[in-house]
Amino acid sequence: MTNFPSPPPSSAPRESDDLNLRKLVDTLSDHRWFIVSVTGFFLLAGYFNASSQPRIYQADALVQIETRGSNLAFMESLGEPQQGNPTSAELEILQSRMVLGETTDRLDLAIQVEPRRLPVVGDFLVHHGVNQQWFESLTPEFIRQWLADSEGDDWNTPYVWAGESLRVARFDVPEENVGSEHVLRLLDGGEFELLLEEETLLTGSVGETVQNDEMGYRLFVSQAEAHPGAEFTLVRTSALSAIGELKKRFEIIPRGLESGVYELTLNGADQNQIQPTLDTLTSVFLTQNVQRHSEEAENQIAFLNEQIPQVSNQLSDAEGMLNDYRAQRDSVDLTFETQNLLTRVVDVENQLGELAMREADLAERYRPSHPNYQTLLRQRGQLEAERDRLNALVSELPETQQEVLRLTRDTQVNQQVYVQLLNQLQEMRLVKAGTVGNVRILDAAMLSPGTIAPRIPLITAVSGLFGALLAILLVIVRMLLSRSIKTPEQLEELGLPVYATLPNSGEQAGLTERIRPRRSKKSQEVFRGLLAVKKPAEIAVEALRGLRTSLYFAMLESDNNRLMITGASPGVGKSFIAANLAAVCAQAGQKVLLIDADMRRGHLHHAFHGKGIKGLSELLARRISMEEAIRHSDLDGLDYVARGSVPPNPSELLMQQSFHDFLDTISQHYDLVIVDTPPILAVTDASVVGKLVGTSLMVVRFDTNPPGEIKAAKRRLESAGVRLKGGILNGVKKPTSSRHGYYGSYLYAYR
Repeated sequence: MTNFPSPPPSSAPRESDDLNLRKLVDTLSDHRWFIVSVTGFFLLAGYFNASSQPRIYQADALVQIETRGSNLAFMESLGEPQQGNPTSAELEILQSRMVLGETTDRLDLAIQVEPRRLPVVGDFLVHHGVNQQWFESLTPEFIRQWLADSEGDDWNTPYVWAGESLRVARFDVPEENVGSEHVLRLLDGGEFELLLEEETLLTGSVGETVQNDEMGYRLFVSQAEAHPGAEFTLVRTSALSAIGELKKRFEIIPRGLESGVYELTLNGADQNQIQPTLDTLTSVFLTQNVQRHSEEAENQIAFLNEQIPQVSNQLSDAEGMLNDYRAQRDSVDLTFETQNLLTRVVDVENQLGELAMREADLAERYRPSHPNYQTLLRQRGQLEAERDRLNALVSELPETQQEVLRLTRDTQVNQQVYVQLLNQLQEMRLVKAGTVGNVRILDAAMLSPGTIAPRIPLITAVSGLFGALLAILLVIVRMLLSRSIKTPEQLEELGLPVYATLPNSGEQAGLTERIRPRRSKKSQEVFRGLLAVKKPAEIAVEALRGLRTSLYFAMLESDNNRLMITGASPGVGKSFIAANLAAVCAQAGQKVLLIDADMRRGHLHHAFHGKGIKGLSELLARRISMEEAIRHSDLDGLDYVARGSVPPNPSELLMQQSFHDFLDTISQHYDLVIVDTPPILAVTDASVVGKLVGTSLMVVRFDTNPPGEIKAAKRRLESAGVRLKGGILNGVKKPTSSRHGYYGSYLYAYR
């Protein structure tokens, strides 16, 4: 027995099971087109999604809120300290239902108008300026006919396109239909109809008020620019919903630290409505602010108008009583001490009178427990105690002096109060006339150029980044979970010597096409033409030449010149290797016969541009002769036998004596007989053929067949008495960083 050298050790280092950076980079590079495709898909999806979203516009205004108004001088004159933060209070008022509600009422923001768009792509087309005429010109006839059939008898579809709009100035509905979706359909000649659940409620013309008193509907369409048949959805929302929607779109941004200047912004999808809405909102806020400050002055004027006549009468009575008493007592004069006491008494009485006025004002705004109210009560208690002390001093005076002092005190106190009230009344009138509030509109509302949302470039970039990360993650997960054969060493560990590693051939893809055989639900790939003939310099063909050399030595110790090429599963490339190996051997001067023993799905005849009938199945069934079954190819020295018609019992045919006799006969007429068989794990045909051939090789697909599958195939052959000579690693992909020798060439090994 001749001892042949064992396969030389591979120059590539043994791959570690651990994930390393180089392996990761190589894997990602091998799947770069998958990553690029997924990233491109997500980029397009992100752009489409962002472009389909409503365009959001924004208007802004600038206001100043002062801590004091023009009428606060009166409050300071009364000695009332400022409480709380007036600016915070004004900001809360600005966002209150009082201001926002009046704005929605003035502009009828409770009316929502939405155009009906083409499903899925309608918003995208409209945002890119596609109008009805352009869409009609670009739409194929069968789509336009389908739309016309599904929506009506003509092309007046209900979809609204770019440049078409509808303005509704008034839309009143009964209480039970608030929030319901109504459909407004435009008709020819500026006519329209309003529908609710396919029931016509109103019909009328643009620019005219249409109403139905029985049902409680009133509608005024101020403007309609759309083709006949266009439909819009009309909804009358509740006042609270309209206010809430406006509040969501409204924002207050402080400008500067405690500057009292605030930027008001309002966003929305209706470009023509945003600026007027913000203008109206600021106008309502300014008006109520002025009115609120003016109301304070009006309340003070009303109070003074009530008090002045009373004080005037009291003054007249006091003066009359003093004059009468002096006339009765012959003009009694006060002493110097009594005059000083009178002055002090009058001063205290005046202060008590002022406190009484302040108390009346505070009682309208605060409860008695309020700190301001409590401070006033303490001041009044102190003055009343001082008044009691002075009254005690007065009681020690002579009776005549006491009476004169009392009458003089009443006269002077009433006189001072009367003068003070007249002054305050005049002041309040001036305050009311000059009230401007503590709010100023610095910059009127103005629409910002462009849109603020959606941010199409950002969304598109983020979508693409997400797609790239997702694709990379899928590749990494697949790499981590994959247990398929990738190196010759893995096959050698399974006890299967590697006779050749065939790199993945890009040229072979040009010779391959996918067909579906009759009575089969699955398609299969077939190759038309031989790579060894079409591209003899291809690196995969060079690898087959190396396999040819290895087989020359390996088959010296075989019982016969027959070679079986099989595989564990379909799609590993065994037929490609069998056909091209036969061509390579024929090119070397050998006489080769290629037999397609896969009588179920064999397709070797396509490589020679022949037909599958009149082949091996007919030969074994003794319906044709050997001469009829063997066909000559265009390559000298290469003949082949097609699979024949698909028989009901391929395995039984291979087990007949006729197949034994056929192999024995042709072995005497050919230098090499190559038999292509079905996959081992699929059917038993390979086990039958393997007993009749001297050498058997199993094709393993790179990154496809797991080790368990190879073990099962090897075990099945061995249990049938077939000894595998070795394996062929097919479809090896060359990574970006080629450190493994078998990736870059047709290195082979032999035993």
